[in-house]
Amino acid sequence: MMPGPLAAEAVIFDLDGTLVDTLPDIVWCLNRVLQEQGYPPLPLETISAYVGGGTGAMLERVAARLGISDDKTLHERYIGCYQQHLVQFSRPFDGVLEMLEGCRQLQLPMAIVTNKAHDMALQVAGQLFPPGTFEIVLGQRRGHPLKPQPDAALEAARYLAIEPCRCLFVGDTVIDLMTARAAGMHAAAVTWGYGRVYALQAQAADLYCEQPAELLHALHGALTSCMAGTLASQR
Repeated sequence: MMPGPLAAEAVIFDLDGTLVDTLPDIVWCLNRVLQEQGYPPLPLETISAYVGGGTGAMLERVAARLGISDDKTLHERYIGCYQQHLVQFSRPFDGVLEMLEGCRQLQLPMAIVTNKAHDMALQVAGQLFPPGTFEIVLGQRRGHPLKPQPDAALEAARYLAIEPCRCLFVGDTVIDLMTARAAGMHAAAVTWGYGRVYALQAQAADLYCEQPAELLHALHGALTSCMAGTLASQR
């Protein structure tokens, strides 16, 4: 069942590039490992374009770009470095904390679904957001497909006890919007993250938000419409 007019009763967020600017730590760790192995550092813009499909996909692209044959060692060293520097520079994007507090006041249950390794996602969310902000955080887990496969998004919806068609999936990349579509959820594209705006616009999302406050405003309006519709049906 595909969603109709926006009537979100729960919000599922991507993590990197949507809630948290994790790129500074990713870039710092990756370039540190590359330089230790004798390779030149990559610019932030290049690494930003590789984020979103999971750590393995990012490092495969880096290895292909630099002609690195031993991508297993690259992966091991990067993971080792990144685990120690998860929130060295990473911070929530401006306005995100206020937006999340607004969602809490609207009593909208929230979840995170990310292609970041599960343990890392838990640590980032646990260190940068107030306890209890998210009902569940789901990252990359062995045996579970990554986004844009809808499995994790649907798992989050089941945990929240909200039908997928009444969930809003919020992300900054095409992968996130494809996930929302595959899961039968509403989709919100945020343009403050790492995705390319022209690529996001081609996906025909339900919402396009340039600031977290715009997302909160849309959610407030959607919830108000939902409540009005419920009252009207009871008359």
